[in-house]
Amino acid sequence: MGIRDIERKIRMKSAAEKKDAELLLTDITNMMDQVKALKQQLKKLEKKWGKEIRTNKEYYQKITEIRRSLGLPEEIGVYEWKEKPRLKERLFGGQYYDQLATELLEIGRELTKETGGIMSLAELIIRINKTRPGKVVSATDISKALDVLAKAEAIPPLRKLDSGVKIVEFIPAELTEDQEIILSLASREGYITLETILLKTKWNLERAKRALEDLVEKGIAIKDTQYMEGTKYWFPGLASF
Repeated sequence: MGIRDIERKIRMKSAAEKKDAELLLTDITNMMDQVKALKQQLKKLEKKWGKEIRTNKEYYQKITEIRRSLGLPEEIGVYEWKEKPRLKERLFGGQYYDQLATELLEIGRELTKETGGIMSLAELIIRINKTRPGKVVSATDISKALDVLAKAEAIPPLRKLDSGVKIVEFIPAELTEDQEIILSLASREGYITLETILLKTKWNLERAKRALEDLVEKGIAIKDTQYMEGTKYWFPGLASF
């Protein structure tokens, strides 16, 4: 094969690669146009049927699924993420914290069956950041958004356990003093055993079992007997495990 043949093949390969790149760019552009058009259609639909969507659980869930697929916030009527609050919002509150509060409330209530309506602040921070890939919502901003919910009486104020762990009650738990002590002990590992409770509290067996079983009934704890060292009570709403 001569030099000219080699040069011709190189030129042909280069032209083919350039053509492939142009086709890829065209496909990306077309896709972006389609997504933009879908967002516009969604905006018109929500404007027209917003009230019906908000009051009908089935409609709301379907719209939420569409919003997730388009990379939009789940809140109806919001079409772009606000990554950070402005200084005025930090000082006086505002749209950023209202939007974040709505997202936190949706996450907490969606996970009620899993957590019993109780989550540690640390676990909630992890959960909200998983919904915003590439973006980080600070603990300070989350706490301010939770204050918005508490002031609106959508949730009780943050509860601080003796262990120092803060928990959020998306459904008021009406915890007894004994149950709060158990939560505090479990917050370090995400689980507790009956033996550990008896050792740490000096309670009698009946008192410890009663408090634990009530936490299981409320959906806050999960009883797991599949351990050689004994039964464990897991708390899915607590981080640390």
